[in-house]
Amino acid sequence: MAIREDFQRARTDREKETRRVEILDAAEALLLQSGNERFAVSAIAANVGVSKSTVFLYFGNKEEMLLAIYERAFIRAFTQLGETLTPGMSGRAFCEAFIDSMINFPAMLMLRAQLARTIERNVALESMVSTKQRIFSTGQAVAEKMDRDMDLESGSGMRMLMALVNLTAGAVQADSLPYVDANALPEDIADLLHTVSIRNIFMSGAELIFCGATGRPFD
Repeated sequence: MAIREDFQRARTDREKETRRVEILDAAEALLLQSGNERFAVSAIAANVGVSKSTVFLYFGNKEEMLLAIYERAFIRAFTQLGETLTPGMSGRAFCEAFIDSMINFPAMLMLRAQLARTIERNVALESMVSTKQRIFSTGQAVAEKMDRDMDLESGSGMRMLMALVNLTAGAVQADSLPYVDANALPEDIADLLHTVSIRNIFMSGAELIFCGATGRPFD
């Protein structure tokens, strides 16, 4: 593997941040392509053109890197969601915007189930706490905008967001479509799997959450 000298010579804070982002981009690409089971620091280093020791200058271990991927995807997804909120938005329109934002950043969906079970247990407490603070701040900003634009009782936006995030995690676990070739299945089985896709599972549960939380019709 050829080691990039320009990478090794990063000295200024701006250069170091650029290098960190480059490693993170390569790590996320590998995660989405190969899944967590084949997620290896050696492969990331090879893809970027640096040594493993250089990668560890920026991320203490594999879990710290996965946590950074999750945080970035979460912030991007919720920033996108916040930008779609409009005054008077219906429950259905909001929930469709929510699941669209989640699906657009699949790394967050892939890592959500592992977050508390494995990832956070293997990173420094300080790193975990600071990540949670940044994630909470992003979610809080969206929740407050929901309260205003959707005319919700104060605090309802945050409770709804938390319920929808958990619903999404469950929908991801139940969805079989990413793991099978629907074209190779009998038509009735393929139709059934489409019925229990992430989006369909989510929207069914989201209607119950929204109507229960607001007492309003979904449409």
